[in-house]
Amino acid sequence: MNILITGGLGYIGGRVASYLKEKEPNTNIFLTTRGFNKTLPSWSNNFIVLEMDFLDESSIINGLKNKDVDVIIHLAALNEIDSIRDPELALKVNTQGTYNLLRVANDNRINRFVYFSTFHVYGVTSNSVVTEDSPTKPFHPYAITHRAAEDFVTFFNHYYKMETLIFRLSNGYGYPMNKDVNRWTLIFNDLCKQAVTTGRIVLKSSGKQHRDFIALHDVARALRHFLFTIPDKWGDGLYNLGGDCSMSMLDVANRISDVYKVKYNKEIEGIDTVQDESDSITHVPVKYSIDKILKTGFSLRGDVTSEIKNTMNVCEM
Repeated sequence: MNILITGGLGYIGGRVASYLKEKEPNTNIFLTTRGFNKTLPSWSNNFIVLEMDFLDESSIINGLKNKDVDVIIHLAALNEIDSIRDPELALKVNTQGTYNLLRVANDNRINRFVYFSTFHVYGVTSNSVVTEDSPTKPFHPYAITHRAAEDFVTFFNHYYKMETLIFRLSNGYGYPMNKDVNRWTLIFNDLCKQAVTTGRIVLKSSGKQHRDFIALHDVARALRHFLFTIPDKWGDGLYNLGGDCSMSMLDVANRISDVYKVKYNKEIEGIDTVQDESDSITHVPVKYSIDKILKTGFSLRGDVTSEIKNTMNVCEM
């Protein structure tokens, strides 16, 4: 099988590519980058890296030429921070870029397309159980542009019979493939880096807010499950992908503190929080249902302790 992973040098993409190559060594995996102006990480030497700009259809055409790609895993997108900073660019990259890639893929008879969306498309979920049938009410440019991209994926599935898969991903956590991956603002990564470099953990909030978290190991396993275990049983192609693991920010800090103590044989100097307007709000666990994907035979195996340890190892580099 020939697999193209857009954003394959990124935070999630790197872990996905590495896992698939390890478990399915006979696959040919192509990764994309917008330009070769940066030194490629050493771990990518086992892959073919293609230059591809999703806002330029000719770039996509040239990148796919003579590659005989069987499936595209589309992860490349503007992150939530850059999306709120520049909503217009988010619309171009996240939505228009996805449409461009779908169009060229269809023209090249690439009939399988996996799109990584976000659980943020549901908007504010309050105390309800969030399933794939829950209404979507995105309000952030990151979520709005992903929701629009989902609709284009569905369009190509419906009108062009492309086999498509949409994952609405919750909060992925785990070690990046290299320290230069720019996702150190994510809560697990940020707190691990603080612990290793300062010996303290400082939360920028009360720490009471809950999030659903999924290990990147399980994200990669989900892809392998659909591509290699149930390749002809994608159902309607829409799945929540979460970790069935609701944790508060303070829970995360305490888990990192516990791992730090064992790994370095010393205590974290302190976990600091700040009071904010959310202190008066009653925070409850997130109820992000993954029943639908579990019914396909997929199961979770992520190891929080292992991911934290390995993230700390990257911080030491």
